[in-house]
Amino acid sequence: KFYSSARLAAKMVHPIITGIATGIGLLTDKYMLGATNFVEHYAVEFHATDAQKDFVKAAMYGGAILGMIVMGPLSDIIGRRSGLILCSIITLLGALLSTFAWRENTLIVARIITGIGMGGEYPLASSHSAESSESGDGARNVALLYLFGSGGGQALCPLVTYLMDVGGVPGNLLWRWIFGVGSILSGFGLILRILTTQDSEKFKEGKAAEKAHKENTCSLLAPYWRPLLGTAGCWFLYDIVEYGLKQNDAAIFSSGNDAPYSQSVMDVFLTRLLVIPSLILAPWLLTKTSSKRVQFIGFLGCGLANFILATAYQPLKDISLLFFTLYILQLSFQSLPGVTTMAISAEIYPSMVRGTGAGISAALGKVGATVGSYFFSELKNQGDISMIFWSVTVTSVGAMIITLVAIPYYNGHTIDAADTLARDGKPTEAVKVLFSGPLNYDGTKSTGYEPDDWLSDEESQPE
Repeated sequence: KFYSSARLAAKMVHPIITGIATGIGLLTDKYMLGATNFVEHYAVEFHATDAQKDFVKAAMYGGAILGMIVMGPLSDIIGRRSGLILCSIITLLGALLSTFAWRENTLIVARIITGIGMGGEYPLASSHSAESSESGDGARNVALLYLFGSGGGQALCPLVTYLMDVGGVPGNLLWRWIFGVGSILSGFGLILRILTTQDSEKFKEGKAAEKAHKENTCSLLAPYWRPLLGTAGCWFLYDIVEYGLKQNDAAIFSSGNDAPYSQSVMDVFLTRLLVIPSLILAPWLLTKTSSKRVQFIGFLGCGLANFILATAYQPLKDISLLFFTLYILQLSFQSLPGVTTMAISAEIYPSMVRGTGAGISAALGKVGATVGSYFFSELKNQGDISMIFWSVTVTSVGAMIITLVAIPYYNGHTIDAADTLARDGKPTEAVKVLFSGPLNYDGTKSTGYEPDDWLSDEESQPE
C-alpha cells in the first residue's frame, strides 16, 4: 500500500521537486568528496600514516567504480527509480558509518560503502535526467543537474567546515559533523526519491522494444565501441584532473604553518563559489552549440591555464591574487567537460542500455579519479606542486585528442533518430546516424557540416 501511495505522489509532484530528488544524490556525492579534503586535518586522534590518509581519499573511488559497474546495468533491468532509491540507501549507510568511525581503517571501509552508492548516482541520475527531457534538451538538463550537484555540493562542504571551525567546534567532533551533514543530505534524498521519482516514458518504451526484438546488452552496445571509447576515455582523463586537484587544493592553497587552517578552507570555498558562474554558463552554451565543441573548449582552456601555472608556479605562488585568478580560470574551463562528459554519456546510448553505457563511462572516470587522487596526493606529500599542474596539462591534451576522434557531433534530432533505429533492432545503423552529424526535424542532414563517420556517405545513411 505504501509503495502504491508513493507512486501516486510521484505523479502529482512539481517537476522542480522531482529535479531536486534526482540531483540531490550528486550534491551529496560532491559534498562527501570535499569532506576527505579536510578530515585528515581534524581526525588527528587516529594518528593515521600518509598511506592511510591517501587510502581514505582513494577508497571512495574504489567503491564508486563498483557502484557504477553494478548500478548502471542494474538500472536497465530494475528501472531508474528503484536504482536511485537503492543508491540513496547505500550512501546513507556509508555516511553514517563515516560519522561514527572509531579508527582509520573503519573510515576507509565506510568510504568504500559511500562510494558504491555515489558511483551509481552518475549513470542513473544523468540517464534519468536525459530520458525525462524533451528532444534536444537532454544535455542542457544534465548540465542543470551538474550545476545543482557539483556547484552546490562542492561549495557547501568547505562552507560547513569553515563555519564550524571558526565557531570553535573541537576538531575531534568537527570531522564527524562534516560527515553527519552528509548523512542528513543522504536521508533527505532517500525520502524525496521514494515520494517523487518515477521511470520516464522513454525508458519504458525502450524496455518494451528490447523485449520485442529479444536484444541483449552486448549486441546493442557492441556497435557503440567508438563512442564508448570517447565517453569512457574522456571521463577517465577528466576525473584524473578534477579529483586529483580537488582532493589536494587545501594543500595547494596552504598559507603556511603559521596561518590558521580555516584560511585554507576559506580559499577552497571561494574557489568552489567562483566557479559556479561557469556552471551556470554551461547549460546556456549547450543550447547554442554542440556538446563536443563545449567539451573541446573546456579541455583546451584547462590545458592552457595549467601550462602557465606549471611553468611559473613559484613566481605565481608569491603573487597570491594572480595565482588565485589563474586557478579559478582553469577550474572554470574544467567545469565545461565536467558537464559534457556526463551529458554525452547520458544521451548517446540507446535507452534500453543507457545505464550500462553511462555506467561503463563513469566507472572508467572513477578509475581516473583513483589514479589522480593517489598520484596527486603523492606529489603533494613530496612538495612537488608544479608537477601536479604539468600532469593536468598533459592530461588535457590527451582528452582533446580523444574528443576530436571519438565523440560524435550531434543534435537532439540525431539522438532521436539513432534511438529509434536501436529500438528497431538496428544498433549498427544507429551508430552511423549518430556520427552523420546534426539532423533537421524531418531527418535530413543539416547544411554546412561534413559527417565525422569513418565510412562513406552512402554507408552512413540510415536504412
